[in-house]
Amino acid sequence: MNSKGRILIVDDEDRFRASLKRILEKFGFDVVTVADGMAALHVLERGEVDVVLLDSNMPNLPGEDVFTIIRKHGIAVEIILLTGFPVIENALKMMRNGVFDYLTKPVSIKQLLSVIELAVENKRIRNWDTGAVDILNCNVD
Repeated sequence: MNSKGRILIVDDEDRFRASLKRILEKFGFDVVTVADGMAALHVLERGEVDVVLLDSNMPNLPGEDVFTIIRKHGIAVEIILLTGFPVIENALKMMRNGVFDYLTKPVSIKQLLSVIELAVENKRIRNWDTGAVDILNCNVD
């Protein structure tokens, strides 16, 4: 069976990561999990990930900082920020800065799956568009 997309779960809560991994794998996603932002950055350096589910409130390197580093380095990935402590101002700021979505824990599986599927599709369209532009540029020369 082909994967519906590769998802990186970044959350410091072990049970949450493990439960979400099982659920997403059941729905056909390839899932990698890590407990902190630094580990997430290492995974993103090494391989192709479509979507990052990123906890906003983690010790040492909060999700917002991880997001900033990802964007600064131009890593092509969609980011869904998850928080147990929603603050409207933070949500608006993060959405303006390019977070694909900002969800509040607990989140329904139905809602999360819907957002993940849209994010994977968006990533693939963006990559296809970039590839098409590269092909067209090569043909013009």
